Amino acid sequence: MKFKNEHAISIILIGFLVAAPLVAASGNTLAQDEFLGEDLFEGLLTNGAELMFSMIDEQGVPSAIYGQLGIPSDDLDLDAEMYEGCIAMALISTHGEFLDIVLELVGGDLFGGEEEGGEFALAQDGGFNPDSILEMIGTEFNLLINIFVNVDEATSNARMGSILNHLQTQFGFGFVEIFKIRIDESLFPPEAEIELPFDSIDVFIYQETHEFGVAVDRIFDVMDGSGFLSAIDTSIFSNANAAAAGLLAIPDIADLVDLIESFSSGDGGGEEFLPALVQDGGVGFLENVTGPIAIAAAGYLGEQLLSTDSTSLNVGDLFGITGSIEPFTTANSLILTSLPENLNVTSIVPNVANQSFYDNESNMVIWNATALGTQSEYIINFEADFPPLITIARTFSPDTTVPGGSTTVTVTVTNEGDEAIGNLVIADDELASTYSTVSVTGTTTDTVLTLAGGASATIEYQVTFTNEGGYSFAPVEISYEYESETFYKDSHTEGYIVQPDVGGLFIGGIMSGMPYTGIALGVVALVGIYSILGIFKGRGGDTFQV
Repeated sequence: MKFKNEHAISIILIGFLVAAPLVAASGNTLAQDEFLGEDLFEGLLTNGAELMFSMIDEQGVPSAIYGQLGIPSDDLDLDAEMYEGCIAMALISTHGEFLDIVLELVGGDLFGGEEEGGEFALAQDGGFNPDSILEMIGTEFNLLINIFVNVDEATSNARMGSILNHLQTQFGFGFVEIFKIRIDESLFPPEAEIELPFDSIDVFIYQETHEFGVAVDRIFDVMDGSGFLSAIDTSIFSNANAAAAGLLAIPDIADLVDLIESFSSGDGGGEEFLPALVQDGGVGFLENVTGPIAIAAAGYLGEQLLSTDSTSLNVGDLFGITGSIEPFTTANSLILTSLPENLNVTSIVPNVANQSFYDNESNMVIWNATALGTQSEYIINFEADFPPLITIARTFSPDTTVPGGSTTVTVTVTNEGDEAIGNLVIADDELASTYSTVSVTGTTTDTVLTLAGGASATIEYQVTFTNEGGYSFAPVEISYEYESETFYKDSHTEGYIVQPDVGGLFIGGIMSGMPYTGIALGVVALVGIYSILGIFKGRGGDTFQV
């Protein structure tokens, strides 16, 4: 793998995934020059990096992200002529609610909002926000998005075709166009007197045609196979009920910086279009960086792992690692684990001064794996008070249908422990209020006074669908009592596809289901156009709710 000096994407990786935890850690008992000193920080900038980042919530449920920066341009060929004028390329595959978790992890500060949950600056005052997009396109999609700036239309089309061909030939991706739009002054009526800070922007959106698991494997193929990845079982990501994987490539960071500065230098309120990360001169750290940068990552939300008798965690288990854990020899490798407040860390292995860190204020464990070298395991020992191991399973029979057809939904809650729990409440009753065209009959809520160890409780109901489309089943919610304390737990969000029949109820599907990603993103793009219109007419960031 060829990590180059211009691969400063570590800044973006840290900003998106671990900025807040790292700041919290360095602000408590960890001195910056002891762990995040100049040598390590500069190394992240100049050599590239990989990251294993995991979180454990108060219910003992893990989530994990593996990220890699400094993708070799020899593979993506980001220096090729076909990328000239391409400001960014993003490929994302998502399954279940994991993307929501990532947005929550990012937090409001990155996107300029004061509320938790990571809203864009445009989302303030009840405006446009990322959740609006997710609500429209659902939780199951594989998308490629490319943006060209200041390139004539014929040339951008030709270059986009070359990029698609390269991705298909080099990595085995498959694409179908679902949306394309060109934004320039000709898009607006003359009387609007729009002055854009660019000549044109071409946005291309494609569907990656493989099933989620295959798409994730393709994204892993883009990564370098050494370092942590050589020991990771990638099927953990592709088989999880809630997971996502993505690739972000910027062919020339200098071009992106120029575009950002053109947006923020005008007096028409264009700075409101930018994330907080790059406002107020926030791109200054990139001014001397040129050339391509890229990041690829995959993450998943797991099932409950830690329960009443848990006293330790092997971080490698979260990534399916069974052998030695080897860091990159030519780049930086970090392992970070964020822990819940109800967990008191007693020790970690390995524990080496200035190469590992933990405390019970920041709730963060950090290992500098580059300095530690090859290790057999990374262990966190703790005292905790996790709830009993309770599992929630939801099945569909049949697993797909057509308009007018039905499916039987079965929800099974199992007490995997030895001790009984009480006052178990099961609720899976949000579908009918989400979609007005579905019919739901049967039992969607139930209460069980006592559920013995090893026993299960079940509810069953039928759903009849009028329209084709993709339907999102909200998490099953349960509550129960154990040792005089009440616990709450949710299952995963799950998607259900109603296949089109021969006649196709297309119009009805638009109104109810959500597989029409192209249409949804078209709406999003149009909202963006009108937002741009408002921004550059000087209305100071008027927004439009989707």
